[in-house]
Amino acid sequence: MKKASGIIGLIGGILGFLAAVITLMTGGLVAGLESVAGEGSEASDMIAQFGLVGVLGSFLTIIFSALMFSAKSSLMPILLLVSAIAGAIFGGTLVAVCMVLCIIAGIVGFIGVRQKSS
Repeated sequence: MKKASGIIGLIGGILGFLAAVITLMTGGLVAGLESVAGEGSEASDMIAQFGLVGVLGSFLTIIFSALMFSAKSSLMPILLLVSAIAGAIFGGTLVAVCMVLCIIAGIVGFIGVRQKSS
């Protein structure tokens, strides 16, 4: 179960990283369109912040998913769940869709570690 959760988490983290890059590119596109229209850049700043937090959340889920392969305690699945939920909440819509895989991986990893210890 730990290997399955690690693989699922890695796939979700990589897809989340790609989604965060797309979010960052969208923020750049909105900033360019706002500069042409002569308006403020509040929307583009917010989209860029979503993208940056999405990149951070995705990197953390990739790291914790890689550490799931050798997890002996329930700390790694909990850290994976926390980083995936934070990335889903603060990373934007595209990142949130990809973080669902990481949330599933954290739950499966938590169950796997609990079964192994008992």
